[in-house]
Amino acid sequence: MKLFLIMENPWLQIIDDFDKGTFILPDDKSVVEDFNKSVSDKYKIHTDIFPAPFMGYVDAPIVLLALNPGFNNNEFEKGYYRRYAHFWKNELQHKSSVDNLRLFCLEKEYCESSDYWLKKLSPLIAISSKEEVANSIFVIQFFPYHSMKYKDFPVRISKQKLKSQLYNFYLVGRAIERGAIIVILRSRKKWINAVPELANYEKCFSTSSYLNPILSENNLKSCFDLLRAALI
Repeated sequence: MKLFLIMENPWLQIIDDFDKGTFILPDDKSVVEDFNKSVSDKYKIHTDIFPAPFMGYVDAPIVLLALNPGFNNNEFEKGYYRRYAHFWKNELQHKSSVDNLRLFCLEKEYCESSDYWLKKLSPLIAISSKEEVANSIFVIQFFPYHSMKYKDFPVRISKQKLKSQLYNFYLVGRAIERGAIIVILRSRKKWINAVPELANYEKCFSTSSYLNPILSENNLKSCFDLLRAALI
């Protein structure tokens, strides 16, 4: 039974101008600009860096829910944000960038620039393989744009979620409909407020630690065996 109405991918609106540095959705732009005027640098949204709302196989059996893509000065100095922009252009269209490795953040060269996801997923890789993990996981961010630290929009700037966020919530709904295993890595309360169906979804779990959401057996005692079965 369909619980969620079909929603078109709004990111397709910026694909033609992506290579020219258009990274903010038209419907999001004014709110993002107003927000950036009101906060300190650590909370500002980086409008000159590609968005990263989701990555991986959109119909994967395992879905990870995160907060937002951060900003790391070391990664910036290594050229990460310039070198892999074309990968993210494909992700926005739900296209693959690396053959046989749908979750491209596990690609060897990529990991040399940013090993965040390699570290978080290493326990799952240890019980299966890098290829199996990369082709079985879809990551969705609560907020799609980069910032050093996350901060909610004040009500005076926006009382509603961004159009880009609504699409991500729709993708979570799709995951529920197909019976995917969902693991909330950060901000459980925000996710359940955004997608109330998660509260009673029997395959929705959370990591024990939000500070270090590594997908280890110790951090996922309630569902690690389910993840193992989905991968092997």
